[in-house]
Amino acid sequence: MSRLAWVDVFAAEAMTGNPLAVVLDAGTWTAARMQAFAAELGISETTFVLDAREGGDHRVRIFTPVRELPMAGHPVIGTAWVLRAAGQIGEHAVLETDAGALAVRVRGSVATMDQAPPEAGAEVDAEEAARAAGVRLADGAPAARIWSTGVPQLMLPADLDSLETARPDHDALRALGERDGWVGVSVYAITGSRDDRLLARVRHFAPLLGVPEDPVTGSAAGALGACLAAHGMSSGDDLELVVTQGAGGGRGGEVAVRVRSAGGVPSRVRVGGRVVPLFEGHTLDP
Repeated sequence: MSRLAWVDVFAAEAMTGNPLAVVLDAGTWTAARMQAFAAELGISETTFVLDAREGGDHRVRIFTPVRELPMAGHPVIGTAWVLRAAGQIGEHAVLETDAGALAVRVRGSVATMDQAPPEAGAEVDAEEAARAAGVRLADGAPAARIWSTGVPQLMLPADLDSLETARPDHDALRALGERDGWVGVSVYAITGSRDDRLLARVRHFAPLLGVPEDPVTGSAAGALGACLAAHGMSSGDDLELVVTQGAGGGRGGEVAVRVRSAGGVPSRVRVGGRVVPLFEGHTLDP
């Protein structure tokens, strides 16, 4: 048997934010069993904790219902919180992922992670992507471009009203992602600022991952921060951003993002948020 914890990440309270299942003591699990278990649960991601290989505290594997990911935001943050609650890491730790060793910190109900170094990818046809996402493009916003902090995702600026009412064509988005090399699209609108922090409203669609719409997406929030920092939307070397994300009127949550830049180029991305436990249990051996 393996221990199982279920938590809500980037959540204001239980059953908000993005749900995450964490399987502890998964050293004997095969990749096929991990994938089947993630598909059975059906939430956006499930993580499996294994012994470290390269000097970190633990290794973490991340599965959506249809594939494994090298890194993802709410799974790493939620897993860090679960490990801290279980007494398996201290306040500061390093978790190994297929995107590299990532520093995490857990303090009370809040966990943060350093993501992989940000990388700018290719620009895409914004009008084509907007039609597939069911939105109108925003005026004067950054170009529609692929950004990655471990996972390549499209950042698509949109008019706020159309973002709220978007009805995406998931087949069209899947075809564009396969063609252009991204696994999810963040449709975003900048809504203002508060205490020197930018505010953004986001919806995120990832049909390639078996997730038509994700409630809150930490990796995409970090990639959006890098995108905005590269566009010169910070007043100094640091950009601070608060992403409010929700699934079309359903559950959602909030992600805090900080991007450090050097010479106008984003170089370090940190994201964090609140984690709320829901239940614990154990899996049965097959």
